[in-house]
Amino acid sequence: FLSKISKYSPNQQAGVIAVSVPKEMATAGSGFSFPLPAQVTEAAGANAPVRVTTTAGDPLPGWLKFNPETKVFAASAVPDGAFPMQVVVTVAGTRTVVVISERSE
Repeated sequence: FLSKISKYSPNQQAGVIAVSVPKEMATAGSGFSFPLPAQVTEAAGANAPVRVTTTAGDPLPGWLKFNPETKVFAASAVPDGAFPMQVVVTVAGTRTVVVISERSE
């Protein structure tokens, strides 16, 4: 996976993390997983609560899960047209947008 992480500053908008999922994993019916980059949680401490929502503040769709203990996103049965998708990760008041997209290569 490719990921780009912007500068992390506590107590404000942290930036954007871009995650590129290989095309064969992003097709309908396939799944994938990736860890939340450590930089997102380091400034707040390893035990800081992590909240993940859609950009509208709603729960994640049923096919995408986030495990707060392992800090891993996992997707199963990805629907057609799911990407690009944006989710918001909030740690100790700092919001980071994670953009999940399909790698075109």
